[in-house]
Formats: sequence, C-alpha cells, structure tokens
Amino acid sequence: MTEPLQDILVPLASLIARLRPEDAEHGEIAAQAILVEAARLRETPEDAERLRVALREVLASARQDVFYAESGVRSALGFWLELTQRLGHRILPPVADADHLRAVLGRLFDRADDHVWVAAVPDAGWISLLDAIGFPGGRPDGARMRAVLDAVRVLSYRLAGAALDRELLHAEPALEEFESPFLAQNARLQPALERCRADAGLPDHDDISEVEVLLDQCTRAIERVRRRGRENGVSIRLTYLLARMQQIIQRLEKLMAVLVAADCRAPAVDLFKALLRAEQTGHRVLPFIADNVALVARNITESASRHGEHYIAATRSEWWSMARSAAGGGVIIAVMALIKMRLALLHLPPLTEAVAYSLNYGLGFVLIHLLGLTVATKQPAMTAAAIAATVEEAKPRELDRLSSLVQCVTRTQFIAVLGNVGLAMPLACLIAFVWPKLFGAPVAPPEKLAGLLQDIHPVQSAALLYAAVAGLGLFLSGLVSGFFDNKARYHQLANRVAHAPRVRSLLGEGRAARLGAYLDIHIGAVLGNLFFGFYLGMAGAVSVLTGLPIDIRHVAFSSANLGTAVTSLGLEATREILPWAVAGVIGIALVNLIVSFSLALYVAMKSRRLGAQQMLRLGQRVLREFLRRPFDFVRPPLM
Repeated sequence: MTEPLQDILVPLASLIARLRPEDAEHGEIAAQAILVEAARLRETPEDAERLRVALREVLASARQDVFYAESGVRSALGFWLELTQRLGHRILPPVADADHLRAVLGRLFDRADDHVWVAAVPDAGWISLLDAIGFPGGRPDGARMRAVLDAVRVLSYRLAGAALDRELLHAEPALEEFESPFLAQNARLQPALERCRADAGLPDHDDISEVEVLLDQCTRAIERVRRRGRENGVSIRLTYLLARMQQIIQRLEKLMAVLVAADCRAPAVDLFKALLRAEQTGHRVLPFIADNVALVARNITESASRHGEHYIAATRSEWWSMARSAAGGGVIIAVMALIKMRLALLHLPPLTEAVAYSLNYGLGFVLIHLLGLTVATKQPAMTAAAIAATVEEAKPRELDRLSSLVQCVTRTQFIAVLGNVGLAMPLACLIAFVWPKLFGAPVAPPEKLAGLLQDIHPVQSAALLYAAVAGLGLFLSGLVSGFFDNKARYHQLANRVAHAPRVRSLLGEGRAARLGAYLDIHIGAVLGNLFFGFYLGMAGAVSVLTGLPIDIRHVAFSSANLGTAVTSLGLEATREILPWAVAGVIGIALVNLIVSFSLALYVAMKSRRLGAQQMLRLGQRVLREFLRRPFDFVRPPLM
C-alpha cells in the first residue's frame, strides 16, 4: 500500500475501531455506537471532512470491477479445483495488491468476524453515518459508477456463458429448444451498457426492469433444474454450476439496484455487507463443501425415503409380511455367522481374512436383498429419510399423522429385529447341536465359544462402542445406496443398458430392457449392501494395521453367536455370563438402531434445510402417545 493511501486510511480505521463491539454478536451495541458517532460528526465538521476524503479515496481504488464481480461468486474452476484452491488458500492466503479495494477492505476490517456485527447493524444506521460524513443521497454520476457498470458487464457475460454448459442443457433441454433467459438478459443488457459508456451516464430504469424480469426467469429455470434433479438425479458438477449461476444472478441484482436506486446509499450498504461477508468467509472449506453437497444429499435421501416406504408396515398384513421377511433374513444371517466362525478357525493372514469376511458379509447381504428378505438394522437409514420427507411436507396441525407414521416405523422396526433374532438364534442353536453329531467335533473350540460370549458382554467388553461403529456403517451404507441410485437416474442407466448393442445382441431387446429396469431399481441397494459387508469385514484388518481398538457388533450376528456358544458349551457352563450376554444383545440392538437412525435423520433434515423445532414438536407428541399407549408401538396394527 502506498504511503499516502495508508495515511488516508487512518481516520477510517479509527472509526471502525470505535464502532466495533467487543463481541461481534452484539450488533445492537454497534448500532448504538453508530448513532453516537453520527451525532459527534455533525458537531465536528473537520472530522467528517477527513472521513469523507478518506472514503472517496477508497472508492477510487483500482480494479473495483473485478472485486465486485468475483468476491463471493464461485469461479468457473468447478468443485474439485476450487476445493483444492481453498485448501491452498487456508495454508498460504493470497496477497492482494495493496491499492486494490480488496486489500483496503481487509485492512479496515481486520477481524475475521467483523462481518457479523456489520450485518447486524440496520441499514438505516449506516445511512445515517454516511449522511453525517457528508455523502448525500440520490443517483450517482456515471463516472463514479464506472466500476459497477464494468462488473455488471462481466457478470452478464459469465451468466450467459455458464448457460451454454452441456451438463446444464442435458438437465434442462428446454434451454436449447426455446429462447434462453440466460442469453436474453445478456442481449438486452449489453446495448444499454454500451450507451452508458458512450454517454458517461447510467442505464435507464426501463432497461434494468426488463433485465430484472429476465433474471427472475433465470432463477426459476435454475429451480426447475433442481426439482428435476430430485427425479432424474444430479451430479456434484451440476450442483456447483447451479450454485455459481445463482450467485451471479444475486450479485447482478445487487449491483443493478445501486445503479437505478433514487438513493443509492441503501443498496450500496447492502452490497457492502455482502462483499465484506464474502471476503471474510470466502476461503472457508467446510461451508463450501456443505453447500455443494446439500442438493446431492437431498437427492440421496429422496431415494432413501422412497425405499424407506417399503420398510414401514401400515397394516396388519404388512406387519406380518415384514415378520416373515425378517425371519427369512435371520436364516441367512445364521448361516453367515457360521461361515464367519469357520473362516476365523483357518487363521488366514490378516488382509486375506478380512477379504474373506467381507465377501461373506457382502454376498450374504446381497442375497438377502435379492430374495426380498430383510435385515432389520438396514431399516433406520431408510425410514429416517421417509420421516424427514413427511415432516417437510406436513404442516404443524398434521402432527397426528406424523405421530402415526412414527408408530408404524417403530412397530415395524420391532418386528423386523424380532424376526431376525428370532430365527438367527434358534437356527444357530440347531446348527451347534447337529454339528458334533455330523462331524464329531463342536462347531468351534471351547475357548473360541467362550470368547464369543465375552465379546458381547455389555460391561466387561467394548460391545456397545463397537455397536456404535456398526451403526455408523449402517448409516453410511444407506448413503451409498442413495448415491448410486441418484447416479443411476442421472446417467439414465436403464436406457443405456437397454440400448447397449452388446447387451441387446446377447440377451435380446426385451431381456435387455428388463435388465436395465432391474439394475435401475436395485443397483443402489446391491452396492450399499456390498459396502456394508466390506465395512464389517475390514474392521478387524483396520484394527490390526493401525493398532486402534476398532471392531463391530451387529445384533443379528451377536444373537447367532450367543445361540451357538450356549448350545455348544451348555447351560451349566454359561449360567453366570448368560444374563449379561442377553443384555449385551439387547444393548447392541438399541445402539445399532439409534446411531444409524440418528445420523440418517440428521442428514435428511439438513439436506431439506429443516430445523430442529419441527422434530422437537414431533418428539413431544410421540412421547405423549407412547406414555398413553406403549403397546401400540410394538404390537401389530388393528387392521
């Protein structure tokens, strides 16, 4: 920064220091300080003159147009490159030219949370301060607004260019078939800006009004693409592009408001607040990731909610159907538990053993899904999304309907767990009883069987912690399922498989179409189950490789292990630990379900931008219903 400009900024820096509250959250203190300062400046014209000169010098800083056009607006780099750039800026922040407006703003507002109190001060307070300094209202002259006009030109071109992106046109074909508002705004705005350049004036209100209508049409087109994305899927790149276009539109609207307002101070204050916030938060990484992932997460949870509807038994026949489905899943789980136990006795190398465990789990879960059976712990990740979708659609007076939905979810979850455990444990007992008669030896050595009981002890082992680790895997598997369902819709998997020449020549046209439709429906669930299987199988290998105490406990497998150990060792040998083991299985079931459900509900609520207030009201209503009629949450519906 040149020495003269640095000296000129001293009164402005002193002013900001006098206005700044100790706590940035106390905007009311800053607002009161502004009123006091405005009154003081009216009584000391020489101080007001120094501030007026300094502020005019700041507003004459070089390259303002780039600052107005780019600060707080995402670049054309795309999600991954901008994420990399932000990470780099967190390590080594960029240094702006000392005479540019960006550097001047950073020098004056040098605390990272200054934007909080600045935004909290009402616009009227800032306008009163400008009035006291000597900045009158009215429309500015064209020369003073040259940087704003240049920024509007740049943003208009960038919005039109972004609208030609092939991915956007693929998501919204109407932008090619009909006149695009993104291109129309540029065609209407540029001649008006050229006239301003030639006459050194400002655009007419009529010109800006027409452009504002076109920008409103652009916003509606973006919303249309987002709504279509809920059915047709969406990608990270498209999400980033839509967010960038929305930011360009919002910045254009703020800049044009400055150009045409009868008193430019109010829109200028609004622009100032937006620029300061952008500068002080523009390099943050986590909010950037969260904003981009929000729409994709919504589409993932939309898919999960559609699947979740199949896990909610609303009638008595559906409840009994879920019981049979879960019982069938319990049969396969008992066999999987046996295979896993026998694999452990082979004492394979750690990585080979982990792969073998993973294939056992993964293929078993896929088989359960393909046979139309149920794993109870897979339900929470799906039903949580269905509840969040219903909360979003419901009005406060519809809490009765939501309470009934929660009842259905709870009783369905109860019978599913009971079905899994009710068949997995008896079948494991039967296998343990028959095995010595067939092979002349118990299914596992006594020390291994005793270890199975000790592993599910709720106090003397980390069973409940490991159950939470398994609950995390259940939640993640739900996200994986939703992600690939979203990806299949976005890339039109069904049509591509149905029309693939090799597939059609091998299977024929009809079978190829059926295969595509089948994959479109089941690809997410299959890959989600494979992921969960490998998550469970690899936990032990991660523990060996890292030395961290990582393991998993899953209620269905724990119940099967309990049945195997008790039958093989006998009741007399297990009498002391048996009550603890039963309590451990119950605790594992609760932790599995609570962790996976809570995480899934949180993500589903955040992706829909729902607050906790709706869920708290619903929770209170459900608790009252539970205290009045607790058995309604576990017994089958009356009809």
